[in-house]
Amino acid sequence: MTYFEAYLGLLENEVPPNYFRVRLRGLNTIEEDVLSSLVFDFGASGISEVLAYAQPDLTYEPKILYNRAHDVDIFFPQSPSSEFFEAVKSISPNVQWEIHEEESKDWLEEWKKGFKPFSLVGPYWIVPSWEKVPDTCKKAIFIDPGMAFGTGTHATTQMAAYFVHKLAEQTKEMTQAMSFLDVGTGTAILAMLAKMSGFDEVVGIEIDPEARRVARENIKLNGLNSISISDLAIEDLNKKFDVVIANIIDGVLIQIRQDLLSCVNPGGALFLTGILTERDNYFLRSLSKTQDSK
Repeated sequence: MTYFEAYLGLLENEVPPNYFRVRLRGLNTIEEDVLSSLVFDFGASGISEVLAYAQPDLTYEPKILYNRAHDVDIFFPQSPSSEFFEAVKSISPNVQWEIHEEESKDWLEEWKKGFKPFSLVGPYWIVPSWEKVPDTCKKAIFIDPGMAFGTGTHATTQMAAYFVHKLAEQTKEMTQAMSFLDVGTGTAILAMLAKMSGFDEVVGIEIDPEARRVARENIKLNGLNSISISDLAIEDLNKKFDVVIANIIDGVLIQIRQDLLSCVNPGGALFLTGILTERDNYFLRSLSKTQDSK
């Protein structure tokens, strides 16, 4: 049974009817704390704080903006009672609210409907594990994304796949002796493509433990058990590879640039994708500084 099948089995016949979202506006911290412990007495099924944030630099780590007043969403399976709003007013007399009735859906099933087999690069296709292999597909890479990032549809993944395929085509006689590292492997698409393209040792690393689990499932699904998904962080690898690829956002690439360069064998290849056009000059300067300091 695949991850999707197991998850859908839990959801089967359990999708509730429409639900109600109440947006409370202008709460202070004390009022929010009181309401958080109160709303479930009135039948709420969940509560979510609406946080304002900013991402001021290339690290992409969001910085929470703590305002004196903020908003909260409260979710109800049925329309909340008048008693609930009376209780809210007694806690926060100046609060304002909006009520939204929203349609409940099995979002996982809805997403699956739109994920179809497609040509990735050369003869290789990405085929969702629940779909049939198209007649025009010569080599299928089966994917069950689960909760991990990476379906192969993103432009940077396709660009990275092109690099892997092109290099393998150009170095056919040497590829079988070359090692390959996929940094931030996600669902292991690039690692599997590398192995199917003829690379010898293929290793994927990933900081998200759930993604590592999904990557290993996809590797097993494709019968590529020689691929290793390491639990080590890049700074702990202590190993060099002939080819290193990192399809990650540019801010993270800058953070780990020294470790990336340290993982490449002399004369090896380093492929980086995920750099936004408007920041490519800054990225290249940052990478050059690292090289100059070596």
